[in-house]
Amino acid sequence: MNNKKRLFSVEPTKLSPSEVFTRKYTSHLVPALKKLNMDKNPSPINQLTVKHEVDKALALSAQEFAWSGFLLQKLSSSNNPTTTTSSSSNGTRILEGACKEDEDGEIEEKLSELQKLLPGGEEMNVEEMLSEIGNYIKCLELQTIALKSIVQDTT
Repeated sequence: MNNKKRLFSVEPTKLSPSEVFTRKYTSHLVPALKKLNMDKNPSPINQLTVKHEVDKALALSAQEFAWSGFLLQKLSSSNNPTTTTSSSSNGTRILEGACKEDEDGEIEEKLSELQKLLPGGEEMNVEEMLSEIGNYIKCLELQTIALKSIVQDTT
C-alpha cells in the first residue's frame, strides 16, 4: 500500500477571468512573435507587423465579446499588416434619437468618439456599445500588463 499523501487538490484550480484572459493572450501572442522572429526574411520585423499580431492575439483571447469579432474581421480584411485601415462610417446609427436637446450635444459627441474607439462600435446601439466598451478597456489593461511582463522577461 502506498503511504504517500496527495500533494495536489482533486478540485481544479479556479482561475479569475483576468488570469484566463492573460493565459489565452500569451498563448496566442508568444508563438506568433516567435514565428516572426524565426522567419528567414532578411528585412527587419516591422512595427506594424508586430502590432497586427498583438491586436490579433487580443481579439482571439476575448472571443466572447462582440468587439473581438469586429477586430478579427478588420485584421483579416487588411491582407498586408504593414498598412493601416481607417473607419469611414459617419457614426450616426447609434446616435439616432439618443440626444435631442442642445445641452445633450456634448454627450452625443462623446458617444460618437467612443464608437470610433471600439471595434465595431459604429454598428452597435448605445446599450451594446457601453457594455462592450467596459470589457474592451479591461482587456486592453490586461494586454498592457501582459506585454510589460513579456518585455521585462526579455530584458
